[in-house]
Formats: sequence, structure tokens, C-alpha cells
Amino acid sequence: ALLTGAVNTVVNRNGILYGDNTDGYGFMQAMADAGFHPVGKKMTILGSGGAAAAILAQAALDGVAAIDIFSRSASNSTKLIEQEVSLIRCKCPCTISMYDLQEQEQLKKSLEESYALINGSSVGMAPNTNASLITDASLLHPGLVVGDVIYNPRETLLLQTAKQVGCPTFNGLYMLLHQGAKAFRLWTGQDMPVEAVRERYFCS
Repeated sequence: ALLTGAVNTVVNRNGILYGDNTDGYGFMQAMADAGFHPVGKKMTILGSGGAAAAILAQAALDGVAAIDIFSRSASNSTKLIEQEVSLIRCKCPCTISMYDLQEQEQLKKSLEESYALINGSSVGMAPNTNASLITDASLLHPGLVVGDVIYNPRETLLLQTAKQVGCPTFNGLYMLLHQGAKAFRLWTGQDMPVEAVRERYFCS
């Protein structure tokens, strides 16, 4: 929460309100849930909004070695995430670089070096399901893990493209589950029965 400047969970402890942010934790747990482990490796993140900022912070805290961020340089959220990057650099050994989405040659280089590509933007979310920030499938390579924070649709155009190239993929559905689990623990001091909740509400 301190790194991102955003709070989505508030706990009252003896009259004092404490803020936390469960977004990044939820995503990193969902990634591990899918069998992918980026610690000590490089990630590329698309977007600079709240979800991307939370993933960036948690990934750096968890020990991801390097993160390249691609966003629209003119957007207000990019200016905010630049402030976050400055804070992270002071607290974590993670190497972070920022680029404009139009720098396609750099994006290609970053993806060649990356273990995972994460779409942290809303591009591709219903009803605009024909959109993707990756418009050239040749930028992807088999073995690159491709994840998306979007869960509606469950398979975005980005994930469809990645599958065709031979990339393992996962969507943002279980990010919701693990966000909820962390909030439950913060509020109650107990572990949420994740598997029971998964079976009841997430499996179809």
C-alpha cells in the first residue's frame, strides 16, 4: 500500500485504521496457483494503472529480479507509476525499466529476455474483446508465460494469441480468490477455506 499509494482493505485495530492493498498479492498467488514462479527472473508488465502498479510492487517485494513496464507515456497513470518506481528502487534490489508502448523493438527485446508477460491493463475486457496491446504475435515466443488480470472474458484476445504461439497462459479469475483470502485473514485473523470457496464459486 505504501509503494502503490493505494488501499483497498481497511482494518480497525483498537480504533486505529490500517490500510492494505491485496491486488498484487492476489495476482502473484494466482500466478503461483497456475504453476508459474517468476522469483529471480524477469517480467514484462503492460499498463500503468492500479492493477499494474500493485503487481509491480508485489513482484518486486517477492523477489522478481527485473521488471520492464510498457505504458502510454502521456497518461496520468504513467506519471504516478514513475513515482512508485522511485520508491521501489530505494527498497528492493529489483531492476525496473519503463518504456513507451510504441517502442516495439524494445518490447520485442524485453519479451525475449522475460519469463512472463503480464497484461495489467483493462485492454481486452468485455465488451471490447477484440482489443489487445500485443498486435504482433511474432513478439511472443513459445515458453513465455502470458498472464492477464482480466477475467471477463476468461480468455482474452491476448491469451488466445499467446496460446496459438505456444505460450502457457492464465487469466485474472483466481486473482479475485486470493485477494479475498488475504482480506479475510486481515479482517478475521483466520485463513479463508480457499479450496472450498474455489470449488463452490470458481469451478465450472
